Amino acid sequence: MWSNTLVGYFVGKRIPFKIVKENLEKKWRKWGSVQVISGVNGNFLFRFSNNTSCDLVLSNGPWEVWGAYLALRRWEEGMSLCKDSFSSISVWVKVTNVPLELWTRPGLSYIASALGVLLCMDAATAAGNRLSFAQVCVEMKAHSSFPHSFKVRRRSGILADIQVKYVWNPSACSVCKVFDHSSKQCHLVERKDPAAQTGIGTSDGQDPLTK
Repeated sequence: MWSNTLVGYFVGKRIPFKIVKENLEKKWRKWGSVQVISGVNGNFLFRFSNNTSCDLVLSNGPWEVWGAYLALRRWEEGMSLCKDSFSSISVWVKVTNVPLELWTRPGLSYIASALGVLLCMDAATAAGNRLSFAQVCVEMKAHSSFPHSFKVRRRSGILADIQVKYVWNPSACSVCKVFDHSSKQCHLVERKDPAAQTGIGTSDGQDPLTK
């Protein structure tokens, strides 16, 4: 019963269920009906009547509500519905300087492999009728460096310099290796005592003003 379901959460924000339901039902209704279900720990489940609707929602992203990015992934049997399970996320990127011979799905998949795993591409990229840039959706790991450029080897052996622009750059924690918060917000990061940072106090740990 869950085979046509997407699981998602809003990165860094909690959006009221009513707002999520109203906004996404309106945005997605052209692809059929969707049942919005409130999960645990701020997660949502989006159940569709068919697999095609799931594909269309994923390939037409990214999606946001109230300015918050919606991280989406397909439901899989046995998957955790905890945010901590989102160690990878789908990210839309614009790629420029793509060699003409690589303007195919296998070619773009080869280019995207420098970032992660190619999931889908927008209609113009798939049709090949806009060669100024390719817009693709890539599954990226939280420990990724999110590079803005990299080199790929062409069939001739010459290296091509690929430029990358992120439609949305997610917050990722280098400590937990998950999305949803940055390293600065991580509760596992040891916080330094402000007094120690400013040099206030004495070597015996007493405040000099109280002696």
